[in-house]
Amino acid sequence: MKLVDLNKEFIERTVRPIVSGLPIKVSNPDKVIIPIEKWKINKDKKLTKKFMFESYEDRNRFLKTMLSYEDQLGHHASFVIEGFEIFVSLLTKDVEKITELDKEYAKYADTVRRDLLYKLKNDQ
Repeated sequence: MKLVDLNKEFIERTVRPIVSGLPIKVSNPDKVIIPIEKWKINKDKKLTKKFMFESYEDRNRFLKTMLSYEDQLGHHASFVIEGFEIFVSLLTKDVEKITELDKEYAKYADTVRRDLLYKLKNDQ
């Protein structure tokens, strides 16, 4: 199932927010809406985030860029890949806590993702 189809299904099943007593209507349900999540600290005290992509190509480009960055930085994240999503977990294992290195990694991941979204938006 394509992300566009998943977005349509999500829009149809979601209770739309209400502004000034009127429901917000989606003007173009065929347009891909990619939710952006925030970084969170999970129960294992790891910094985590789910990144969603429109295509496998974008997902793979993101992953390849992050793996290259890891080699340069010498710091590694945990990745779980499920379809168009990549779950990233960060924790400095030597000290068993989130460090500035993890935060730097997270900022870089956000920058790479933003660049991919910008490219996607401007290529259409």
